[in-house]
Amino acid sequence: MERALAPQKGFSDDVEEKNRIRRLLTTYFKERECSTLVRPLVNEQKLQHLYDCSFDDLRPEFVEQALSLRKRVLTNAKPKMLKGEHLDGTMYISMLNSYINAINNGSIPNIENAWTYMCIEKCMKLQEQCYSFFGE
Repeated sequence: MERALAPQKGFSDDVEEKNRIRRLLTTYFKERECSTLVRPLVNEQKLQHLYDCSFDDLRPEFVEQALSLRKRVLTNAKPKMLKGEHLDGTMYISMLNSYINAINNGSIPNIENAWTYMCIEKCMKLQEQCYSFFGE
């Protein structure tokens, strides 16, 4: 993974764009760890329709590696915080979407904008819950 994130040589627009993305990734994800897993299924036809397969269809090696990865993530992951507040799953997804949209649009992710968007989204969901609970 680190090799893939290393800047490429060259000065073309394509190389410059790829290097910009590499810089953004290494800037925003200072701590990185990569894991490779075996293919979940050997059969190519079944692999194309993985969502239809049962857990028992998966290769035992894949299941073992996936469980090991899950354990490592749950053991080592620290709660994400923004502006001193712990983010719940919805807020975290909202923040990631904001960052992805910024990067895809060629701009730099703005924490202030992400925070504002998350707060607005959280308030709207709470408002919907209140309407449902108390009746409209």
